[in-house]
Amino acid sequence: MLPLLLLEVGMPSELKIVLRETTTGREATPWLDPQRDKFTRVARECKEAFKDSKLKGEAKIRAMNAFTSQRLREPERP
Repeated sequence: MLPLLLLEVGMPSELKIVLRETTTGREATPWLDPQRDKFTRVARECKEAFKDSKLKGEAKIRAMNAFTSQRLREPERP
């Protein structure tokens, strides 16, 4: 991902665009990758489960957090 950094140069109407590549997130590690995969799977399940939810605001967030934490505590499915 290349974030845009706009720098003001000279007169206020002139903008200079500087592109630089920055890494996002943590580097890949053998012990972290399975956790990322599991969290990604659970996040997708949570999104699907709450897609048509009537809950709003704090109640929805609490329910989604409970759903996610329950699924993350379960043993890995084959």
